[in-house]
Amino acid sequence: MGMVTAVFGGVLRDIVCNEIPKAFRDHRPYAVCSFAGGWLVVIAQASGAPPWVGLAAGAGTATLLRTLALLSGWTLPAWRSMGSGER
Repeated sequence: MGMVTAVFGGVLRDIVCNEIPKAFRDHRPYAVCSFAGGWLVVIAQASGAPPWVGLAAGAGTATLLRTLALLSGWTLPAWRSMGSGER
């Protein structure tokens, strides 16, 4: 839920400012980092770990991945547009 809230909030902000949403044009892994952190929370909860362990692991992982993405310039592959004969 946090991933959807964060990404969609940024998209709405850009739409209100009459801009193409940054999450769609710069190919930075915003949602992928938070998705990975969210899955760690789910895995920790399923394994019976205390709630604070899952929260710390998920938040730490998402923050670490996002920081590494910013410092290293990681980007996701861009969509290729299909020409008329490539379907």
